[in-house]
Amino acid sequence: MLRVICLAGLVTAGVGMTLTVAAFEAQEERPAIETIRVTDNLWMLGSEGDAGEGMRTGGNTALFVADSGVVLVDTKLEGYGEAIMAEVRRVTDRPVTHIINTHTHFDHSGSNTEFPDTVEFVAHENIRRAMARDDCQPVPTNCDDFQGENAKYLPSTTFSDRLTLFSGADAIDLYHFGPGHTDGDTFIVFRESRAMHTGDMFLGKFAPFIDAQNGNGGSASEFGQTLNKVLANVPDVDTIITGHWHTPLVWSDLEDYARFYNDLVDQAQRSRAAGRSADEAAAAYALPDDLDEYSVTGQSVRPIIGYLYEGR
Repeated sequence: MLRVICLAGLVTAGVGMTLTVAAFEAQEERPAIETIRVTDNLWMLGSEGDAGEGMRTGGNTALFVADSGVVLVDTKLEGYGEAIMAEVRRVTDRPVTHIINTHTHFDHSGSNTEFPDTVEFVAHENIRRAMARDDCQPVPTNCDDFQGENAKYLPSTTFSDRLTLFSGADAIDLYHFGPGHTDGDTFIVFRESRAMHTGDMFLGKFAPFIDAQNGNGGSASEFGQTLNKVLANVPDVDTIITGHWHTPLVWSDLEDYARFYNDLVDQAQRSRAAGRSADEAAAAYALPDDLDEYSVTGQSVRPIIGYLYEGR
């Protein structure tokens, strides 16, 4: 069974990501990938290890075997291209033809440049813009990878609201409903498999990380609205691959997550109307009783409340 935790563990400290990467790079051996079969032609590539180690290999990768080749969603941390390809070879001898990124962060696009440049890279137009920047912090934006000759790895296929790749049983629908974790968050639906990869717009049972400080366009104010649009507009999905959760989840889990987040917004608004500071609002935050399995505290939602108070 896969064992990972999500970026939520990094929310409470702005340096968390940097420290995690530094610790990771200091390891002599890279943590291993663990693969879970979702349907006959769809797999989730997560991380071996105990819960609480969601940054071990980076975000979850989806591996989809189509008639014409393999489609990957996200490529984990830098240095995992070879390991991802080893997992591909375990299930098929077809070539990797497409890589889709859910967003720009280093733990989801870190190994893009380790694949042949014949691969077609697909992403939302805002993701490409972020990757092409020359003035970003590499953690979390990951623009350094795509400078100079490596600009050939920038997405060659982009979209604004919706894009469909392939047809029939191989059809893959890409949706963008607005800002949340970043301003390029993409939901990828494998139509025949009735499965969706959410990237970091859904972190299982942890508070989300809102990237509102690195020029990546995340929005605490719009995060819940974006989730609501997903629930209202994406049909026929049963199984969900999240950004970092250790197993696939189901549609009702996403409904719970949207309810959790929108309740958080409501509580923050009530606290502000009552004259509480953001710190006081975080201290007063109460998780809904029926979501007591969530690993969420006032401390973990404090950054979100701060952004809500600022209208971001």
